[in-house]
Amino acid sequence: MAMIAMALPILPGKKEKWKETILNHMIGQNKKDTDSIRENAGVHERSFLQESPDGDFVILTFEGDDPVAGWGKIMENLPEEFAAAAKELHGMDVNAPPPPMPTLVYDSKSE
Repeated sequence: MAMIAMALPILPGKKEKWKETILNHMIGQNKKDTDSIRENAGVHERSFLQESPDGDFVILTFEGDDPVAGWGKIMENLPEEFAAAAKELHGMDVNAPPPPMPTLVYDSKSE
């Protein structure tokens, strides 16, 4: 299994809207659909909210045989309302070319 992690900023003043628009749908009324998209993409996602004095972030981890490809599949299958919310709340256009993927720089269990 491989894993990637990434941090997405929540734009200033948008944390409560993020909770309402994204979080409540992902873990509430749309959980089955959200889980299904991740399963079809071949990844196990974990999402964390990191609140800080300098801004808030969503930290995402994707674990699976090919988490980078899984991330791409998730982006391709986002419901339209989530794609619009990603742009409004994170400044991320899911239809634009993806930014560079994170690079692992330290692993305490590797030699």
